[in-house]
Amino acid sequence: MNRELWKFFGDAPGTLAMVLRGDKILSKRDICAEALRIRARCSEASEPVFLYCEDAGNFLAGLIGALGGGCDVLLPGHAAPAYLREIGAVGTRLLTDVRGLDADAVIIGAEVLAPGAISEPIYPDDKARIGFFTSGSTGEPKPYVKNLAQLFSEIEVHLKLWGLPKGPVIGTVSHQHIYGLLFRVFWPLMAGKPVVAERQEMWESVAHLMSAGGIVISSPAHLSRIPDNFSLPHRPDFIFSSGGPLSLDASRDAFGKLGRYPVEVLGSTETGGVAWRTQEQPASLWTPLPGVEIKPNEDGVLAIRSPFADMHDFVTMGDQAKLASDGRFSLHARIDRVVKIEGKRVSLPRVEETLRELADINDASVIDLPDRGGALGAVAVLAPGGEAMLKEIGRFRYSRYLRKALSERLEPMERPRLWRFLTHIPENAQGKRTAAELRALFAQERPEMPTVIRREIGETEAHFDLELNSDLCWFDGHFPGQPILPGVAQLHIASSFAEEAWGVIATGSEMSRVKFRRVMQPGDLVTLMLIRNGANDRLDFRYLEGGEVMASGAIKGVEP
Repeated sequence: MNRELWKFFGDAPGTLAMVLRGDKILSKRDICAEALRIRARCSEASEPVFLYCEDAGNFLAGLIGALGGGCDVLLPGHAAPAYLREIGAVGTRLLTDVRGLDADAVIIGAEVLAPGAISEPIYPDDKARIGFFTSGSTGEPKPYVKNLAQLFSEIEVHLKLWGLPKGPVIGTVSHQHIYGLLFRVFWPLMAGKPVVAERQEMWESVAHLMSAGGIVISSPAHLSRIPDNFSLPHRPDFIFSSGGPLSLDASRDAFGKLGRYPVEVLGSTETGGVAWRTQEQPASLWTPLPGVEIKPNEDGVLAIRSPFADMHDFVTMGDQAKLASDGRFSLHARIDRVVKIEGKRVSLPRVEETLRELADINDASVIDLPDRGGALGAVAVLAPGGEAMLKEIGRFRYSRYLRKALSERLEPMERPRLWRFLTHIPENAQGKRTAAELRALFAQERPEMPTVIRREIGETEAHFDLELNSDLCWFDGHFPGQPILPGVAQLHIASSFAEEAWGVIATGSEMSRVKFRRVMQPGDLVTLMLIRNGANDRLDFRYLEGGEVMASGAIKGVEP
């Protein structure tokens, strides 16, 4: 069965271009050579292996090799060391191209072979499966395993809906998640097109790769941050978005700048793809994918039955829905405690559990704050040691300390940005903690962060166009009658945006060349430029207004 499904790879000639890596082209023969080496390592394994690669070519070689060796392959969502340990991705069970994660990990490195080299075809074992990690509703990362028939049947539906890609398939999303794997890797391969090795983080790099017939695989997080005055050299045939709801404004902005309305794909790890829509007008309806059955249950919650998942009956998805007469539907409020932040699913119970495991915290509740851009707020009851440290160093430094303590277990969007430290957590008459009461605790706080008008984030450099809105807490009392943005606030804002951009924490153990040249006042429009100097463990920053430097400096002690 899997041999038939895998014919797009196994039956292809060895010279077929499979991966585009910069100016290099890796052929099927190149990928197979590394896959055979990985298969030899995996054929003796009695347990599933974990595969995490930054490069899609290495990922493909590791995936094919492990499946060919009869192993189930589990795909970690990210590579934070404590997270990998938590899910068991350690030792020789971890296949990766990232050095330094684990001394015993199996390192993957597919390269272009010498002319004339030969390599035998390789097929996956009939019983091999692929697993993706999802938080679910319990809070703990857990794998959801699918067989190849389920995955390829979904891609075949998309091939029938959208046709064969005619140009490069360029992705801003990771292949470690089901959406990226299906659209960035399997879809072009099944159409006989090579995979682009690198995930593109900057729209400028998307433009560099775009050619006639190209397709963009993106997410709401990227589509809501297209730079002003940006355009692509060729209008893409399609732009796809998944991972969370895309706003109507972002959809229209993408059309204005990229020439296409994005096709949004609704789905989840467990269900696979469910429906699609394009937002040209308000209240655009979702169209179920062929073969997917849709109905609201007795509580008005979306229930689906899909051929892309192992389900014999309808399962609920956690969104309220209304069915239209033509079979399409609209989505409304979520009812579970898994929220989407920056296009990624964040389990509030998992974040709460991680907080409670800290020695400083006895109890915690976490809530998403839609009026703060979806950031998380944490209400914490501190242990005696935590109370003492809070009194000693103050709320700002203490909250930064907690975020650093969480960095080993949680991704940046999972770490609460806003904090309340109380002696008990509010409950209603039934003894339940409600979202409304928790959000009310944050309603009166003046914001710490300015409004972001535009952001551009690269590997080592990031630009943020900011409005210093007058209600920033930093202006309160500094100074009466003539408020200005204090230096400590400028450092805090720079380090916070560095954490957003790269997941690094500027500890501020040492600062150098810090100069505050001109005051910044409420209403000012400024540009924050950040440069991450990994070799020197340093973050350089500059604030500019109209091209003039307002403040600059370097913060030493930048930690992942």
